[in-house]
Amino acid sequence: MKNNRTNSAIDQAIRIYETPAGPLFVAARHGRIKKCFTRDTAIRYLAFFMTTQAFGMSGFKQRHPQVRIDRDDMEIWRDGETTAEYLSAHQRCMRRLRRILARKRAMQKWHERWESMHDRYVKDVAALQASKPAGMN
Repeated sequence: MKNNRTNSAIDQAIRIYETPAGPLFVAARHGRIKKCFTRDTAIRYLAFFMTTQAFGMSGFKQRHPQVRIDRDDMEIWRDGETTAEYLSAHQRCMRRLRRILARKRAMQKWHERWESMHDRYVKDVAALQASKPAGMN
C-alpha cells in the first residue's frame, strides 16, 4: 500500500533505478523522458518539461524569433534565444520542486520518529497489560 503522505507526483515523474554504476534518475513528464546520473539534473529536466508544457498551452513565447545569418555566402537561420520570462519560470519551477521535496523529506523523518514512538508505546501498553494483577477490570 502506498502512503499518500510520502508518495507524490514528483516521485512518479522522477524515478530512481539502482544500477551497477550507481543510481540512475529518470525524469519523465508530458511524454518526454531524460535519463540522468544526478538528482539535480533530473529536477532541472523535469522543470524544463513542465515549463515547456505550460508555456506551450498558454501561448507564451518560449524563444525569440529565428535570426538569419550570412556565413560564407550561405544563408543560415539560427533559433532565437530563450526569453527571460521562460528562464525565470524555469527557475521558479525548480525552486518549487526542491521546496516540495524538502518538505516531503521532513515529513518522512517526522513519520519515522512517530512510528518508532508509537511502536514503543504499544509495546509498553502490552507489557503493562500483561503484568496487570488478577481481579482488576
